[in-house]
Amino acid sequence: MIIDYFQYFQLLSLLVAIICYRGLNACNLVLFIPLLLLTNIIELVGSNYRLLGWTHNYTMYNWYIILSTPINLYLYGQMLHIRKNEKPVYVTIAVLSMLFIILNYIFLQGPDQFNNISVVLIEILNIVFSCFVLLRLAFRGDVLVSIFREPYFWISAANLLFGLITLVLLGLQQYIRSNHIVIGKDSLYHAILPVVNIILYSCYCLAFILCRMQINRSSSSLLQ
Repeated sequence: MIIDYFQYFQLLSLLVAIICYRGLNACNLVLFIPLLLLTNIIELVGSNYRLLGWTHNYTMYNWYIILSTPINLYLYGQMLHIRKNEKPVYVTIAVLSMLFIILNYIFLQGPDQFNNISVVLIEILNIVFSCFVLLRLAFRGDVLVSIFREPYFWISAANLLFGLITLVLLGLQQYIRSNHIVIGKDSLYHAILPVVNIILYSCYCLAFILCRMQINRSSSSLLQ
């Protein structure tokens, strides 16, 4: 079985999420547990698809896009604290995005080709919604003191970084391949993304721990 080094950080983030379940529940982030479980299953199987006799793993990753996107959209809705007047707009964006992803899977790029157009859409949504979460955190009082203690900050900042880098790499994918741009023996795409994944899931771990610490501080305050 092949396990890439960045997958250990994905497994660690799932373990930390399970340990910090009560904190995630209090922060309305408990859906990170099924999301990370799905991520780990897909990544492990995707790395070992040849052992299963498959010719490619595109269909599996395309299904991951379909299944993970509504979970991510729900989590952004929780972090944004969507107001009543904003909810119809947000729900419309979410429904239209899912409709496009499903239509792309069925009619446009299809199940036997990696749906990179859907990934581009998802990363644009990640960038936009992460920026909105960070802006709402920034408008709170005592920004410099409290923002680094906010789980939403670390999740959104990591998602923003991941989205920007992934979007750039996907946009340059054909150029990178045609010009054989490499770092060491790996292509630029495969050299950078694992590092960005490590940063992403490390920030998730920190956010989950901060959720747990908020529960502990609340419990201590009640006892005093």
